[in-house]
Amino acid sequence: MHRFLVTLLILGLCLNVLAQQQVSLREIEKEVSFSFEATNDFILLNVRFNNVLPLKFIFDTGSEHTILFKKDFSDLLGIEYQKRIPLLGSDLSQQIYGYIARGIYLNLDNTCVARSDILVLEEDYLGLDEFTGVNIDGIIGANVFRHFIVHINNKQGKINLIRPDHFKPPRRYDQIKIDVYKNKPYIEAFAKTGALNITLRLLLDTGAALPLLLYTNTHPDLLLPETTITGNLGMGLGGFLEGYIGRVEEFKFGDFEYNSLIASFQELNMDSLFDINLNKNGILGNSMLKRFNYYIDYNHEILYIKANRKYRKRFQYDKSGLVIAATGYNLRNYIVQKVLPGSPAEQAGLQKGDVIKKIQRIPATFYTLSGINSVLSSRKGKKIHLTISREGDRMKIKFKLRDLI
Repeated sequence: MHRFLVTLLILGLCLNVLAQQQVSLREIEKEVSFSFEATNDFILLNVRFNNVLPLKFIFDTGSEHTILFKKDFSDLLGIEYQKRIPLLGSDLSQQIYGYIARGIYLNLDNTCVARSDILVLEEDYLGLDEFTGVNIDGIIGANVFRHFIVHINNKQGKINLIRPDHFKPPRRYDQIKIDVYKNKPYIEAFAKTGALNITLRLLLDTGAALPLLLYTNTHPDLLLPETTITGNLGMGLGGFLEGYIGRVEEFKFGDFEYNSLIASFQELNMDSLFDINLNKNGILGNSMLKRFNYYIDYNHEILYIKANRKYRKRFQYDKSGLVIAATGYNLRNYIVQKVLPGSPAEQAGLQKGDVIKKIQRIPATFYTLSGINSVLSSRKGKKIHLTISREGDRMKIKFKLRDLI
């Protein structure tokens, strides 16, 4: 829970229209470096949209295209749309719509300027602001950066785009073969569940704020672990992505190994895929990738990767059973959106719609949503003290965190 996956499947006309787009990054002779903000396991860039509006975009290796979530911003600038096109939602069944906008300037961290055709969603179907507590306005997709060597330095919070003719492979980095399909990088990985060793094809997705997501119906041996909890795996165009959270006994890619890894599991509706080539068993997300510094060489299909100091840091996961949304001024009002059945929060009497006023006896407005989720992901046995408002009445509630998986 509290991990968000940005999923976009663009079909038919959208693919045909955007496939011809031209992208230019000005004033890059050898390489360019710009800073990013690591928040909620996303890579967030400061983007001056069409050189005017300061917005925040996710740097997303798992998206083929660049997307603006909030049409109000492009309307405000009087941007013209070429056409309205149908899209599919994250559950591959709900049809929604977007618009094509041509030649939009994207100033990245006041360092370099890309000019790109983009997709503008008709509505903000994702609503990431409420469920991350951060204003997130769009996605910078692979169409902007795939012609460069992409260096993501999580230690320094920097992204370098390096011209291929000026790139020298880094020393003391492991080299892993990847496969680039439709401008997105895929890696071979291995998982062990029970006595079974499974070979997996995973998308390297910096737009997925989770360690690992597996599609259980893409491989006959991908079975749910014995102990799981149901939950929202993230947000997609069709709303919440429902699934399960459990553990994989062993997981490995390259020479990097993890035991008892927190993973998400989802079964896709294969009947609604029609001509979509799913082409993967799951996703290796940014909660994992942030533990490394790495280069993606799209042209030669090589990943250069090196563990950083976060490599062995424990993966946080919720131990309360609460899903909380942020609303109001500066996204500092917090409302319970869901309570997991049988969880400590439910047993303590918390309900959907409760407004959180204090956490650990401190006013909730002093916390970010990420900070609240960090408290609720602390060690098992930790005592949590909440003050809530329910239909105008104030109540004090306390419970202890415990492992849910």
